[in-house]
Amino acid sequence: MNITAKQFKNFSDLVYNECGINLHDGKEQLLKARLAKRLRSTGINSVDEYIKLLGNDNQELIDFIDAISTNHTFFFRESHHFECLENSHLKIWCAACSSGEEPYSIAIYCLEKGFRPTILATDISTNVLRLGERGVYPVERAKNVSSRILRRYFQKGQGKWEGHIKVKDELKKMVIYKRFNLLTESPPLRELDVVFCRNVLIYFDSMVKEKIINKLYSVLKLNGYFVIGGAESLNNLNHRYKYVKPSIYKKV
Repeated sequence: MNITAKQFKNFSDLVYNECGINLHDGKEQLLKARLAKRLRSTGINSVDEYIKLLGNDNQELIDFIDAISTNHTFFFRESHHFECLENSHLKIWCAACSSGEEPYSIAIYCLEKGFRPTILATDISTNVLRLGERGVYPVERAKNVSSRILRRYFQKGQGKWEGHIKVKDELKKMVIYKRFNLLTESPPLRELDVVFCRNVLIYFDSMVKEKIINKLYSVLKLNGYFVIGGAESLNNLNHRYKYVKPSIYKKV
């Protein structure tokens, strides 16, 4: 598939304005691959026609943003970040939860430590939220999970579901899924103990990063924790968080 420089700019401007993701020139192949899937799904052959559709069809716009923003994850990714969690932390927000591996991992960690928080799990992608609510995953996503934890919190797939695992209802009841746009919407909850926003800031420029991290600061309780990904930093950004250790910040 070929797209012109003008078409690429149209798509990158749209994605930036809708969700803050910066599709710079190095992301052209990613855009082409995700765009090709949407063209096949809609039956449209012309890129210009598809651009017009995005301006008139809100559901297709959501599906397009879904396709661009979806990323791979797995259970207990960077699990050392969970060590900041304490039994007084009963309201937790996973602000970029993807397909649910992060909030379920946090739920397991907390149950193993003897407490049961409520976890709000949000993402801009409706497709990954549906996957999280369903709670069925290829077993490879649990490569960092011990056999004891797998037996305790997951069901093993049989027959056509061999090679998959399903989250047990005990975990599902702890997690509330909701679509949320970090860039454009007001936070759905306040007075939160911990906010996880991991491995998403890397897609934004400094202006968008500052807008998002300060929006999330406003919903934390005093002494609440803000957790970002290991490849991310708040250096050179205007914010009021206190640095605790790599990836971990606190509202003071």
